[in-house]
Amino acid sequence: MNPIKVLFAKARSQLSKIVKTPSQQVSIDRTKLIPAVEEPDYYQSGGFHPISLGDTFKSDQYTILRKLGYGQYSTVWLAKDTRYQKYAALKILRADCYGGPHDIFEREILSRIQEVSQKSHHEGRSYVSGLLDHFKHTGPNGDHVCLVFDVLGHHLDFQAAKYEDGKLPVKAVKTIVRQLCGVIHTDLKPTNILLELESPNNTISQYLEKVPQRTSQGHGATVPLREVITTPLVSEMVYPQVRIIDFGLASWRENHLSDHIQSLALRAPEVTIGAPWDTGVDIWSLGCLVVEFVQGIVLFSGEASEDGTWTAEDDHLARIIEVLGPLPSHLIRSGKRAAHFFDEEGTLIRIPNLKPTKLERLINGTTKPFLKPSDMPEAEVPIFIEFVQGMLELDPGTRKSASELLQHEWIKA
Repeated sequence: MNPIKVLFAKARSQLSKIVKTPSQQVSIDRTKLIPAVEEPDYYQSGGFHPISLGDTFKSDQYTILRKLGYGQYSTVWLAKDTRYQKYAALKILRADCYGGPHDIFEREILSRIQEVSQKSHHEGRSYVSGLLDHFKHTGPNGDHVCLVFDVLGHHLDFQAAKYEDGKLPVKAVKTIVRQLCGVIHTDLKPTNILLELESPNNTISQYLEKVPQRTSQGHGATVPLREVITTPLVSEMVYPQVRIIDFGLASWRENHLSDHIQSLALRAPEVTIGAPWDTGVDIWSLGCLVVEFVQGIVLFSGEASEDGTWTAEDDHLARIIEVLGPLPSHLIRSGKRAAHFFDEEGTLIRIPNLKPTKLERLINGTTKPFLKPSDMPEAEVPIFIEFVQGMLELDPGTRKSASELLQHEWIKA
């Protein structure tokens, strides 16, 4: 197997590396004035590092300009790198991500990605947000691992919202899927797939000049709000380039951080029932994503019943079975949690009465949102369905590999 594929087969989701450099101290009195406006209130010992616009890091090399986002384990900031005179995305992890209850593999996985990428010529390395720098910063809430990346544009969920019915142009989806087939990630979802910026330094400079800072006032302090760097529509790009981000909850192939992986709508059935899983979970997620990008629908969402009769996971499995048929008996037998969902005959316990349908009816139906995409010729529909079905094989052992998908007629057209 290609080294870069082995790398991503081991990875499950996000970033890191520590270098022993002098770290700044921040006044505890000042940071107490900063409320958590958007993200959960993790501004406490072991939690997020409090940041204001204009703060500097790593001996003043990085100056904070805007807030780009946050997640469960980090906040992300637009910074100016004075050493190289360029813009960078600075990701600052919670202090308890290492040496605490939220210990993760991010630092080691990003370091391994960097090491393998330098030796590999595999095209997949171009579609991963690589680590540019890393250092440690000490603040009032503890020691934080800080990671530096290129600044990227819209994620695909943001882009899809700009098109009618949330459908991305089919031509653009083919380009994007070709790139995604080059890497293995295990937490593929629209918000983890970002578009590269064309002429990043010029684009960001123009954005900073034209777009005022988004801030909020609270407790006598000005608090920055997250922003998105302006990005053209994907259909207006000559050749859209994507980058996979977010390796913070990642696991090694032989050492899982958790078996509770993937967002529910994109979760492979073997994961839900607690059966052994491997890199095929990515292929499943990609199959769901392709339908979402092309058709604008979430294929296998799951919602708990209002009266508590069934759970969101029950509903998720029911929707899969309605479209793709019953799970193989050997897969159910291998699931540690299967008895929670299925009886001895392999029937769902809490949702026994299903309404079977066909994948074709969801892609080439007669009513919205299941109408065929207007930019997909009728003759292409069965080819597209075959492509998707290869990724949505219920048996992980028969699911298509990334290399096989890259040779399929639909993606090569």
